[in-house]
Amino acid sequence: KAAIEMIKSFHSNGTLVSFDVNYRANLWDESEARECIEEILPYVDILFISEETCRRMFARTGSLESILRDFATAYDIQIIASTKRKVINQSQHQFSSLIYDMRNDVFHISEAPYNIEVVDRIGSGDAYIAGVLYGLLRYNFDSKIAQEYGDAFSAMKCTIPGDFLIATEKEITSIIEKHKKGINEDVNR
Repeated sequence: KAAIEMIKSFHSNGTLVSFDVNYRANLWDESEARECIEEILPYVDILFISEETCRRMFARTGSLESILRDFATAYDIQIIASTKRKVINQSQHQFSSLIYDMRNDVFHISEAPYNIEVVDRIGSGDAYIAGVLYGLLRYNFDSKIAQEYGDAFSAMKCTIPGDFLIATEKEITSIIEKHKKGINEDVNR
């Protein structure tokens, strides 16, 4: 309750609020989580939510694009991001994402997934969020650039043991540029 009141207060004073719907079944049931999250959503500017959560917890149907557009419209959310991970095997994953920018009514879909040689996947979701937020704040809310940073941050994090991404801006920029040029080499360190 204190966190919700803080979110409301920050939002009413013009602070951008980002929120990651990171549901964990061992912490609470879906209906309890949905009720709490629905109370928070009207105060969120940037939302991170998985397709599975949209479909399962919120019982949304249709394409992911229509679901994200509906969330944005219903709660007046500027940016909504969702990630996709395809597990090839335990150590090979493909990572991509989708961002909906309600302000411009545009979807940004990863042009090609990152091929990742996974060392440690823990923290890759948080790295994605950090990358998107970094891209938005650094590049005047350009949601396409934000998606590129989110994808690269997450891909790079999977190649590093431990919970945190440790990389230089130069390394991340290099990964993004190679990816844009279609150099589809595995991301690894």
